[in-house]
Amino acid sequence: MSNRLRISHPFGKRTVPSESIEPNTLYCIAFAGEGKTEYEYFDKIIDRAEELGISKFVKIEPLEAEDENDTKSHPKHVIKLLQERKGNPNFGYDPHEIWMVVDRDRQNVKREQLEEIIKICEQEGYNLALSNPTFELWLLLHITDTDSYNLNELLENKKTGKKRFLEKEITKLCKGYRKPNIPFKIDSEKIKQAIERAKKLEIDNTELIEKLGTNVCILVEHILRN
Repeated sequence: MSNRLRISHPFGKRTVPSESIEPNTLYCIAFAGEGKTEYEYFDKIIDRAEELGISKFVKIEPLEAEDENDTKSHPKHVIKLLQERKGNPNFGYDPHEIWMVVDRDRQNVKREQLEEIIKICEQEGYNLALSNPTFELWLLLHITDTDSYNLNELLENKKTGKKRFLEKEITKLCKGYRKPNIPFKIDSEKIKQAIERAKKLEIDNTELIEKLGTNVCILVEHILRN
């Protein structure tokens, strides 16, 4: 298998004080699909790490393809980046946790493909943060709960015009939203509410293949507890 992986600069402005000091916890995260909004979200998390109570010895590395023209963003290709990073001394410290952040994306990811990805992650010890229908559901939960929504409408996430339903709801509630810019300040209270709201929906990866929900909350909880 030819190598595709490069590790881009760590998220945010905060890094481990010295390269000679091993981080207490190192998270490696790859984003399937376009991934720009997800990258922006975690960049803001680390940029506000001190405010959020995250240890200065926690480090997060985004995994990207070496070739900028490599547009293989389907989860079955992105998982190869995780496989290259696992136990590879050429990239520095061994990661404590390896994650892939994925949208259900029914238009591009078949059920059997997602089932295979879940199986590989379980076998290899990778963590999968899956959102159905999209990462925008996780963003929405920072702003409001889903009690007043038709859950099937959220799950369908129908596109009208240039935006899908979830994007339009975020736009309406925040008076504007253009990907990948997060239209609200990410603070402890918003994250706490989002986690609580997410746990009222589905968070099991196998169930998330068909059901509304997101378990990005688990990844964020892991980062915040360090």
